[in-house]
Amino acid sequence: MDKKIFCQQCKENVLTYSVTRNGRQEVCCLYCGLPILINQIETKETSEENKKETTEIKQRTVFYADDSTFMRELLKDIFLNNNITDSFHSFENGEVLIEEYTKKLIEKEPVNLLILDIKMPYISGISVGIAIRAIERAFKTKPVPILFFSVKQADEELQKFFLHASPAYYLNKGASTDIEDLEKRLLIAINSIM
Repeated sequence: MDKKIFCQQCKENVLTYSVTRNGRQEVCCLYCGLPILINQIETKETSEENKKETTEIKQRTVFYADDSTFMRELLKDIFLNNNITDSFHSFENGEVLIEEYTKKLIEKEPVNLLILDIKMPYISGISVGIAIRAIERAFKTKPVPILFFSVKQADEELQKFFLHASPAYYLNKGASTDIEDLEKRLLIAINSIM
């Protein structure tokens, strides 16, 4: 474990750990798991991959459930404008996401990332995450990464749930109205997950 560093997601100084992932050295928050610092380990191969990735739209499918129309549109714009995906689907509640994700499993079409707001009407993001993991076990399929995206702080109970629902990550939406800050934090998280 490394020294304590301020984590934007947890909003406090946190213990960290280091990991090498996808050709990058990352210093990650011990509590929420998201990268705080990322250093690219430059090799000839990663240099060529980075050049290719900046011009190419990823063939990835992302599902996002949030009851806020504004947040659904904002994330769609961030994902499409940054060439993270060419297939971004947003849903106004978790029930519809579960239904559409199950259809993708039946059709054997991959979904690369689920993003869930934790506080939604009808069914919470936590309940959706539990249902998704149960469906994946029934289909005997590899679990898709889930990013829980919420204003709710990741307390100890929530962190235990993330371990149970692994691979699960957390990003705090933040109290700030600074969209550029949110976009920056979201892109760091997505680059670490995908």
